[in-house]
Amino acid sequence: MREIDDAESSGTGTAGGPAAPSVDPFLEAKLRFPQVRGDWVDRARLRAQLEEASSRPVVLISAAAGYGKTTLVAQWLAHCEDDRAMAWVSLDVGDNDPGRLWTHVGTALERAGCVLTTDTVEHYISTNINHLRERVLPQIVSVLAAAPNDVCILLDDFHLVSDEACHDQVEFLLENLPPRAHLVLITRADPGLRLGRLRASGQLGEIRAQDLCFTAPEAKELMAGEQVALSSGRVDDLIQRTEGWPAGIYLARLWLSGKADPDEAMRQFSGGNRFIGDYLTEEVLSRHAQDTRDFIVTISFLERFSAPLCDFVAKTTGSAATLQELERTNLFLMPLDEEGHWFRFHHLFAAVAIGELEADRPGQIPELHVRAAEWLRDHDHIDDAVRHFLAGGDLASATTLVQEHWMRYVDAGRVATVRSWLEALGTPSAALDPASAVAAAWMYAFIGDTAGLTRQLTELADVQDYGPLPDGIRSVESAIAMIQGLFGYGGLREMRAGARRAVELETDTHSPYYALATLTLGHATYVSGDLDKAASLLGRAAYNEAAPTVIQILSLATLSLVEGERGRRRQSGQLARAAMQIVDEKKLWTMPQSSMAFSALGQALADEGDLEAARETLEEGLVLRRRSPEQGPWGVMHHLLVSARVAAAAGRLTDAQEYVSALGEYISQFADGMTAPMTARLEAVQGEIRAHVGETPVLEPLTARELDVLRLLQGSLSLHDIARELYLSANTVKTHTNAVYRKLGAHSRSEAVRIARDSKLL
Repeated sequence: MREIDDAESSGTGTAGGPAAPSVDPFLEAKLRFPQVRGDWVDRARLRAQLEEASSRPVVLISAAAGYGKTTLVAQWLAHCEDDRAMAWVSLDVGDNDPGRLWTHVGTALERAGCVLTTDTVEHYISTNINHLRERVLPQIVSVLAAAPNDVCILLDDFHLVSDEACHDQVEFLLENLPPRAHLVLITRADPGLRLGRLRASGQLGEIRAQDLCFTAPEAKELMAGEQVALSSGRVDDLIQRTEGWPAGIYLARLWLSGKADPDEAMRQFSGGNRFIGDYLTEEVLSRHAQDTRDFIVTISFLERFSAPLCDFVAKTTGSAATLQELERTNLFLMPLDEEGHWFRFHHLFAAVAIGELEADRPGQIPELHVRAAEWLRDHDHIDDAVRHFLAGGDLASATTLVQEHWMRYVDAGRVATVRSWLEALGTPSAALDPASAVAAAWMYAFIGDTAGLTRQLTELADVQDYGPLPDGIRSVESAIAMIQGLFGYGGLREMRAGARRAVELETDTHSPYYALATLTLGHATYVSGDLDKAASLLGRAAYNEAAPTVIQILSLATLSLVEGERGRRRQSGQLARAAMQIVDEKKLWTMPQSSMAFSALGQALADEGDLEAARETLEEGLVLRRRSPEQGPWGVMHHLLVSARVAAAAGRLTDAQEYVSALGEYISQFADGMTAPMTARLEAVQGEIRAHVGETPVLEPLTARELDVLRLLQGSLSLHDIARELYLSANTVKTHTNAVYRKLGAHSRSEAVRIARDSKLL
């Protein structure tokens, strides 16, 4: 942990807020290993087959519902006696959000003893898919490679994950698995992954339906466990009729239990698996008392349930006792946690019960969904509540819930989840539903869709007086102002105007939006060059008790940059370390907004003379920022400016020039609204570079592409060859070459190369 000096009068105290509320309340249930029950048949032959398959990098266990896939894995896990680390995740449809998926995988790995040292699992999640693939997944690979023993990641119900981005990321993991790492995919259908290469090279172990089918001895052992005495001929008949389908055989055992003549009873049914499943499950349902059967059918639509939820949905008070009895007598009720609070039905059993619900009480289903959503909403299971409101047709309640909680989910990195909500609700009309339109505008801003954002803000301009909004923002006008002031996509003039209006509207110091509005104005004022006023505003934002953690970090970090420019280096260092302390304590190392803390700390370390530590800190922050450009351009600009200063001071002039070039490209986007102070900051860095070079000033920095061309001009490649090397047209390369000559004051290729080498650009 980085230490922090005592605060001084500039307002450098300890800032920190409460951890963000969890948006994943079922995490424990999802990471719980499947448990073995005493009345299961021990399938030793399959355990041996899975043990052999698990020596390969990837194992695919693929079969339809009722084939005992999870049961087999549970038995195998229970018999593993070596030092392998096991990381288990039960997937659901919510894991189509890539951030949620990898948070679960990362958490499971940590539970298995694979410590993730750089990126905390609590903030693996990111709004940027590239960030997950380029930073988070390599981190997981590194952790797997460093593990002292074999590590096995088991993903159950993988068929529920259909998102292409998730599949792409799993492909990346498959392609980069270290030698002692293994991935087990348990699924009802073959996943949309490219497994052919692994299969051809013998690196894929597979267990399929034909492997999972019961043999006659296994079926006979299962029957004996319930004192069902079938003759060998009838056991063979059962195997033939069910085709060895484990669920069908288990259902037959339940049906035959207690019958005086099981052999005779076996003659009463025929048909394939689907018939047997429906028929026998009906028989299982019919054995329960009517009130228990009604209970099962009523709650069958729930993916997971607890006694209080069941009481609320079924309008009863005895759910706890009913669930306890079902767990004791029926393998189709699956506990999801150690305490026995949460359960689910086996998918096959649930499907038949849902079928009965749809046949007997179709008109009641929407009401049941809505009742479930109400309970889930009141107990903070927001994602599930939204889904049930939508399934129940209550779009108004779903919309309200999204409006109230979207920011919390975005702040937790669950952007994909929020986008799925908004897509399910449809394109919001600013005139008919201003609050949803505001949520959509924020979403466009967070993902960097400037065209969509402009369109949404234009529509919202006609309903600016609407408010307050469900998320606590005072009005539509205030939301527009804060979006413009925070992200600054429209340039400094728009950013400054939006920030000023936001401060005028968000005056409640107990609201988090007061701190947000104050931050936006403080930042815009800093960019404009009024350092004293900026320091006052940013201090108010940083130390406001209602300020969210991210606002505190941004305010402290920006204030550190302000104090650095004011020459108050000690205060600047204290503020930078205060910002970084929050990043460390809250484990926000991968959130794009946290890069401002890296910017500030890098500048502070450089001011203290530790240029190498400054460079490493800035590089870490720059990687984070560049991979999340959708958060707006200004954080990147500040980071490039500091990076250029530090690189110049360290004599790394090529790096400094590249940073300056990139910064110049950003500034050129806002030429009409850029103030003299921001341009002066750029020119000051250019002056530092010139001072180190000692040559004629380079009036214009070279762009990144011009530097690429310049490097290739050193060799013997023709311009046509250079074009082919860079995948550019010959005319484009000629244009870049002429620009290089002009900026360097050169008249030939050799002269340009000489000047560049003398200037340490090459």
